[in-house]
Amino acid sequence: MNRIRLSLATLAAAVLAASVTFMVPRPAGAQLFRQDLTLHQTTTSTGMMGKGGGAPQPSTLYLSANGMRHSEADGNDMIMLFAQSKMIFVDHKKKTYSEVTFEGLQQKVDQTASQMSKGMSKEQMEAMRQVMGGAGGAFRVTKAGAGETIAGYATEKWLMAFGPVEMEISATPELKVPAAYYNAMKLRMPANPMFDMGKMYDEMKKINGMTLKSVMNMKIMNMTSTTTTVVTSIEKGSIPASTFEIPAGYKVGPSRF
Repeated sequence: MNRIRLSLATLAAAVLAASVTFMVPRPAGAQLFRQDLTLHQTTTSTGMMGKGGGAPQPSTLYLSANGMRHSEADGNDMIMLFAQSKMIFVDHKKKTYSEVTFEGLQQKVDQTASQMSKGMSKEQMEAMRQVMGGAGGAFRVTKAGAGETIAGYATEKWLMAFGPVEMEISATPELKVPAAYYNAMKLRMPANPMFDMGKMYDEMKKINGMTLKSVMNMKIMNMTSTTTTVVTSIEKGSIPASTFEIPAGYKVGPSRF
């Protein structure tokens, strides 16, 4: 049972983390990305997903028309290249990297969910779906009025609920991102008995503007966690293409998935 709980927590956190990364506004026709953005932020996690003893962990998010890079203070980076439809994970401490295509990631997520469901009775499967929001746990995104000012930008507050997860999102309509980011959201999430992430995708389209703060509360069985990410400052200016490249001399390492 503990193994199942940990698998549930890991899978749910991975799926949600990927989804929150792409909380972007609806595309406005042929909107172009006029300026690259560099976001400095901190993340505080407590509970089962706790990291760094609950202390704020700094990170930097680089956004451009062709790619995205999330650099963490612990020496791990995630690079997403839209044109190549792939993600790259970099470990600066070991000087290694691994790659996975969007399709490959999809297969891994589906495989994990399928393995979790093997050997379960119909009753156990139904109970699992209830826990994870797969049955009767519809995704809901609702606007909750004006939000706080974050990094100099006025925000709107949004609430999202999904099975064991509740989120409070502060997004600013003042910052827009290109259709490329919106299209990245179309990465198909698990098509399995326990999840229907398509519903989450549809609901998230309601959010108008770039997310500057998110507070995610997750409770699975007897495990709980709270993860808060807030942008502390934003830089506008061209980001070098080398930002999205694998450092010279790094070797292929173990896959993250």
